Amino acid sequence: MSIPVAQQRMLLQRSGNVCAFPDCRLLLTAEGTPDDPVVVLGEMAHIVGESPKGPRGESDMTPEQRNMASNLILLCNQHHQLIDSKGAEATYTVQRLLAMKEAHEHWVERSLQGRHNAAPELPPIVHDTVYSNLLHVRQMPQYIYGAPCLVANERDVHPKTGPGNPMAPFIVRGGWLWAFQDLRDADGPFAEFVTAAETEQHLTVEFWTEPDRLGWYIALLNRCLNKLTGRLGLRYDRAHQRYYFAPEAAGMPKEVSYRPLNRQKATRSVVWQPTKQATGEARKYWLHRAVNLRFIQAGGQAGWFLSIRPELRVTSDGLESLDGKQIGRRVTRKKSRLFNYDLLGEVQFWRDFLSSSTPQIVMAFGPGRQRILISSSMSSTDVTWPGIPEEHAMPFKNVEYVDDLFTWAEAEGLLDGDEESDEPEPWDDDDLEEENTP
Repeated sequence: MSIPVAQQRMLLQRSGNVCAFPDCRLLLTAEGTPDDPVVVLGEMAHIVGESPKGPRGESDMTPEQRNMASNLILLCNQHHQLIDSKGAEATYTVQRLLAMKEAHEHWVERSLQGRHNAAPELPPIVHDTVYSNLLHVRQMPQYIYGAPCLVANERDVHPKTGPGNPMAPFIVRGGWLWAFQDLRDADGPFAEFVTAAETEQHLTVEFWTEPDRLGWYIALLNRCLNKLTGRLGLRYDRAHQRYYFAPEAAGMPKEVSYRPLNRQKATRSVVWQPTKQATGEARKYWLHRAVNLRFIQAGGQAGWFLSIRPELRVTSDGLESLDGKQIGRRVTRKKSRLFNYDLLGEVQFWRDFLSSSTPQIVMAFGPGRQRILISSSMSSTDVTWPGIPEEHAMPFKNVEYVDDLFTWAEAEGLLDGDEESDEPEPWDDDDLEEENTP
């Protein structure tokens, strides 16, 4: 789609026929030959790319909006090529090019008014901390145990829970049951389902180097998430592989307390029926906060993380799921309004809920190092970049939670055997997917 003539004129007039790149100021028309008396050196560059597949092209802008003067910057050929070159998007972001354009056009306006010729400075490069949706796994179980399973169907395995065994996730592969509990223990949760004398003990790191066994290992980790979220009252949406809040009954909203980004405590709706903004009339569907949780390995064998991806579940009455075609556009519309700070707030909600506002998520399977210990602090990295507009630079205070005596003792494994958990799981392990690929 071509740039309308009126928009071209507007850009040329506001740019003063000069390259807008800082300190360039190249005049964009030059004397030519008698046959071609004027040589045009200027090029109209798109700030948000003309094509979604082009440089800086990811945007909700329509083709018409992309070709407006407000999305164009006048540059010489050299600097046009520079901002569109491979790898340049990290430096010449949409925000930086907009600032460049604004600074240049202000300079042109002041120059024409005869006030002064000094161009305003561009926003400086700043040092920031960028947070991710990954929580670092500080400790994995040291061993994984396998033994011949005495029942043919995995669904017939019902481990008993008791002191020292608050969680008993397991998988059955090739007729063998695999778990983090020591299957040689005559009082263990799986004693009646395995041949204890044939138990194999493996270092978990051995499973990470074999593709098939790594898949088993990740499947077992996901079963651990099943247990964790079940204890917290979440349900599992198998079709979409996400955990979600369910109401106590159809048509009943639900709220939970949590620690938000910048306050000590707040209440958030986790099941609700949205209303129309104009009339306040209730819509014909319900929304549920949901989350996709997955263990991923990164940065070599020592790097495991819990990925938190906020989601939404849509139902007709709080219980019955809607048809996929009806769900897609509602969820997409809701997600499209999430900016960086909003997404950070969603991740904050889930990490606070999963950790119960403590410094770590602890899943214990036995004494010693038979536990999963996940830091509730978001993984972060330091970056040097142009930054974000000041109006979007929101503060974030609750970066880390402070240990108290109880959470410290739990993390150090000093509470093993002190608690008994005999509550039934809200749903069974077989609700989960059968296989997970690394």
